[in-house]
Amino acid sequence: MRPLVSVIIPMYNAAPYIRQTILSVLNQTYNNLEVIVMNDGSKDNSEQEVLQLQKEDSRVTYHYKANSGVSDTRNKGIDLCKGEYIAFLDADDVWLPDNLEKKVQAINETGRQWVFSLHESIDENNRQLNVSMSNFRPYNVVDNLLLWEGDVVPGPCSNIVVKREFLGQDIRFDTSLSSPADRDICLQLGSKGEPFFINEKLWQYRLHSQSMTSVNFKVVDEMVRLYKKADEKGWFSSPAIRRRALSNVNLILAGICSKFPSQRKRMPGFILRSVWYSPFTIIQKKILPFFSKNKTK
Repeated sequence: MRPLVSVIIPMYNAAPYIRQTILSVLNQTYNNLEVIVMNDGSKDNSEQEVLQLQKEDSRVTYHYKANSGVSDTRNKGIDLCKGEYIAFLDADDVWLPDNLEKKVQAINETGRQWVFSLHESIDENNRQLNVSMSNFRPYNVVDNLLLWEGDVVPGPCSNIVVKREFLGQDIRFDTSLSSPADRDICLQLGSKGEPFFINEKLWQYRLHSQSMTSVNFKVVDEMVRLYKKADEKGWFSSPAIRRRALSNVNLILAGICSKFPSQRKRMPGFILRSVWYSPFTIIQKKILPFFSKNKTK
């Protein structure tokens, strides 16, 4: 029998999507798996959806807990895992049928300890969205995650499969983070070993109005916390990468603050810090594009 894969699904008020999400796991071509659904204090009828699926398929296990956030919920799910491999899936995302098959195979054949792939984006009604990838770099994962100069690599947790022994007892989700929790866990994994990248779209990422980053400006404070953590952990590979990364993230945070009236007063501070770390960032990303755009008019 093939090794067991434990799939952790944290769930909070996910009734519209949770059945489709779980079925996308149960219908995998790699079928030796357990589905651990962690209900983080949902107030809708998500529980009923999961309990019905549990009756239909014994591979589904259900656990209720008081609300404590997605990171703590995933950590509690890890503690329950019995599998040799661990995979994470958000309660509104969907796996294509051969997602697990190809990712487990890649780990076995390459000797890498964790793996990720491309994805396609869908909306609330499962319609495929035309979302382009910008400056995607599926290598030097730690550097590219910290530099934030394109699409997040590997991106949401629904993407990664990791060997349980590689996760060990030292890598866990940071409970002080919510929006950047996926980026943080990938930084932790990447600092321990480079992943293998599969150049195929093996899962679907759902974009909708309730997506965490679209409704929560707290991501600003959490990103500041994450980059302080990167300094403390020594994740920056060189002083030059550190300066460039801190300049980039401060400029990005200024842009996020501009979208929320209550946060706009923080913009000048982030812009000044971006210039302090690397004046070239402002020139390259704001001034040169401005003149280029006006030159073509």
